[in-house]
Amino acid sequence: MNLVYSIPDKLYYFENFLDYPTYKKLHYDVFKSNLISLKSVKKDWDKKLTYGHYNFTQKTDLDKNNPLLIKLKILIKTNRFHKINYNNFNFVLHSMEDGAGINWHDDNSHEYGITYYINRRWNSKFGGELLFTHETANGFVPLTGNSLLVIKAPLLHKVVTVTKPIVPRKTIQIFVGKDV
Repeated sequence: MNLVYSIPDKLYYFENFLDYPTYKKLHYDVFKSNLISLKSVKKDWDKKLTYGHYNFTQKTDLDKNNPLLIKLKILIKTNRFHKINYNNFNFVLHSMEDGAGINWHDDNSHEYGITYYINRRWNSKFGGELLFTHETANGFVPLTGNSLLVIKAPLLHKVVTVTKPIVPRKTIQIFVGKDV
C-alpha cells in the first residue's frame, strides 16, 4: 500500500492497495463472474448527477460479508495514514460505459465516500478520471487498478464522462458513516 497523494483529513489516494492475489481474485470476480446483475441509476439518482450524460452508471449492491470485502474494509479502517472509526460500510459495484459520468457532488450524506479502482488497464483517452476541488488544492485521480481513494465528506468531486472504453470503468464505491 503506497500513499501517493493526500490533503490531510480530507483526501487520501493509495496505489497497490491490496496484495496482488487478493486484487487478482477481486478483479476476476467483478469482470468474469456472470453472477453480477447491474441496474441503471437513471431512476434512482438525482438528475443533477447525470445531467448532460447520454448513458448512465450501472450498479449493484455487494454482500458486505464477502471475504474479499471484509479484507478491504479492515485495510481501509486500519491504514496507517488515516484511521476510520466507523463500522457501517456499504459496498456498491459501479460500472460505467461510453457516455456515463457523474456531475459535481460532495457525498455529504455520508462520513466518507471511498472508491476502489478495479480496472487493470485503462487508457487516459477513455476519460473516467475523478476531479476534485478543495480550498487548498484542485486535481484529478487517474484510473489505476488496485488503487483506493478515500474522501472525507464533504468534498466536491465528479467523474469525467467515459468515452469509448474497451471494457467498462469498474469501481467499488464504499460509503461509510453512522447510518449507511
